[in-house]
Amino acid sequence: MVTVELENVTKSFENFRLEVSLKVKDGELLTLLGPSGCGKTTTLRIIAGLESPDSGRVLFDGDDVTSKKPYERNVGFVFQDYALFPHMTVYENIAFGLKVRKIPRGEIERKVKEAIKLVGLEGLENRYPEQLSGGQQQRVALARALVVEPDILLLDEPLSNLDARVRERLRREIRRIQREVGITTVYVTHDQVEAMAISDRIALMNFGKIEQVGEPLDLYLNPKSEFVARFLGDGNLLEARVHDGKAKIGSLEFNISTSSKKVKIFFRPEHVEIGEGDAARVVDYEIIPGRVKVYLEVDNITILAERPLEEIEKIRKGAKVGIKIRRFIVL
Repeated sequence: MVTVELENVTKSFENFRLEVSLKVKDGELLTLLGPSGCGKTTTLRIIAGLESPDSGRVLFDGDDVTSKKPYERNVGFVFQDYALFPHMTVYENIAFGLKVRKIPRGEIERKVKEAIKLVGLEGLENRYPEQLSGGQQQRVALARALVVEPDILLLDEPLSNLDARVRERLRREIRRIQREVGITTVYVTHDQVEAMAISDRIALMNFGKIEQVGEPLDLYLNPKSEFVARFLGDGNLLEARVHDGKAKIGSLEFNISTSSKKVKIFFRPEHVEIGEGDAARVVDYEIIPGRVKVYLEVDNITILAERPLEEIEKIRKGAKVGIKIRRFIVL
């Protein structure tokens, strides 16, 4: 497969400017993650050749493809709305790209059969898109993109039109297929859970720029900015005064090394341990599958904790508890 590199790529629209430099490793699945309007899809379309950058270069394995047309780049593109031909069967939709390339009939039959097996659509070859579920239609779109053996697979919000259970099941299938084929993949989503579950690395975008690139767990545990910290999961971001090497938030103290008088302390809810004591008061709690979210008050400051459900016995509204922050960073 190939590497993909965006070298100082820019694209300007009214009230928006994209500025991206990024490298996608050979065979990895990299997700472009961020809120709506941050430039994810524009970046993907520039890689595909569906948009032309104002400046910068797009490189595939070091070769400059910036001026090449989409059909000259050998990429597979899976669109958000599937873009299936309604008058064609599953087989015909998947075979379409091979027929355009004038592949011999016997080779088309072999390749389509392999693609159908890869995405788990055996027995549905003669159905039309309207006879399929949303998840099945997305599998057809994925098979159609893969059957032409592209160097790069691009997926634009491929699961956004599906319900939660189908999304979860299908994202595992996409990950399995990507690993099995070993294809370099760029995946676009605004769903942080989806990105964390499926990616080798994540490029988190915000208003046309990449805030941070890294492995999912690294971005989650070691955000480099407030935006990254707040976007990926729940968290506590609190201002603290510094004195004698300690940052203080009410009765809480954090040992840090800084010359600043004020800092911002960030920690995840699951890093808040609850035990005996009276440092905090339980304001409220929410039971969610397998866990309990606890809203604590420390000197008029609200702190969110998340604990295993078996700890529910020690959590009661109005109760005084002790807390300990196991892990934190300074932003």
